[in-house]
Amino acid sequence: MSEVFIGRQPILDREMNVFAYELQFYHGINPNNKSLEATEELIKDIEEKIGFQSIVGDHNAMLHLPKELIKKSALPQFDTTHQLVLEIPNNITRDIELLRNLKELKAEGVSIALDDFMDDESSVRLAGISDYVKIDPESHNEIQMKKMLAELQQKNIKVIAEKVETEEMFFYLKKLGFDYFQGYFFTNPIIINGQKLSGNKLTLLQLLSKVNDPSTDFEELSKIIAQDVALSHKLLVAINNPAAMIPIRVENISDALKYMGIKRLKFWVNMLMLSSMKDIPQELLTTSLMRAKFCELLAESTGHSADKDSFFLVGLFSNLGAFFKTPIAEVVAEMPLAEELVNALVEKEGPMGDALKVLISIEQFNHTLTSLRYDGLNIRQIGSSFMAANAWAQQVLKG
Repeated sequence: MSEVFIGRQPILDREMNVFAYELQFYHGINPNNKSLEATEELIKDIEEKIGFQSIVGDHNAMLHLPKELIKKSALPQFDTTHQLVLEIPNNITRDIELLRNLKELKAEGVSIALDDFMDDESSVRLAGISDYVKIDPESHNEIQMKKMLAELQQKNIKVIAEKVETEEMFFYLKKLGFDYFQGYFFTNPIIINGQKLSGNKLTLLQLLSKVNDPSTDFEELSKIIAQDVALSHKLLVAINNPAAMIPIRVENISDALKYMGIKRLKFWVNMLMLSSMKDIPQELLTTSLMRAKFCELLAESTGHSADKDSFFLVGLFSNLGAFFKTPIAEVVAEMPLAEELVNALVEKEGPMGDALKVLISIEQFNHTLTSLRYDGLNIRQIGSSFMAANAWAQQVLKG
């Protein structure tokens, strides 16, 4: 069976709120019948085991499918309360069957996004049937982009900048006038070297350090939680979330420990403390949760099951540099983490570091993904864990 994989990237608006998630189906440069069959099989498999709606949560879905599957009978299933956007290539002006399918889908409320707009005759014609247009900033200079933005937005077409990799690039493209921005740029914030943490962030980092100190027992953790009434309340609400899978309604921290254990309790405290940080995009927390679960699933699927808690923590903390806008090495230097965790976070070394490297390749939509492997797992197996981790993160934050 031909290997196929589904990648996922967030598309954020000008305020860094999620507008949509793009799901891109990789099937090789020139898909054949076998790879198309494998893609259809993968779609069916995800619908049965995870559900596409659970992967995007309450957000819009943008699908980058092989053009042979852009038809009503082949589309993944989503609910009708959120917008479905189909991404089309810029060279299909003579594909009569595909254009007919798009017309039928548009009549049913599906939106269209034109990929890789090039300001040529084909792109301009296809933009006329599109609601969104994607532009690769690396392929155009500033003058060209300003011209394209003005002409497209005059026609009420929203413009998406793709391959946005840093916060610096986001601010530049935002100033140019783009409407939406695709990529994990929010995990790469502008960092001012030598700038010290503010008092609030330093206090939070010290608290995170204490919570994650292996020597911190339940009594100490209870004291930390009790010092913050708001945190106590949020914790009880969170652990009664269905994603926590607690068999009863938890009314106090003692019950939480009884049914969760200190490791899981520490996770919820970590999550709530990170979510309390101001001026941090919500998607940064979502991505951190996804990374945590993904690394844990990789550990469980390989020979590292005994270390799955460490894998989870590495994934969760892999974005701490972005949360604190400080180099990750400086952040983890303030935390009592084991040496192998530090090496994984800072140097991407060891099995946990390799898991992070695999994850980053997936996040970046690397087109060599079909050859990606992790400790005996192929891209199909890795991809299944990635989709499951995304669904889990959406569920955790839903409550």
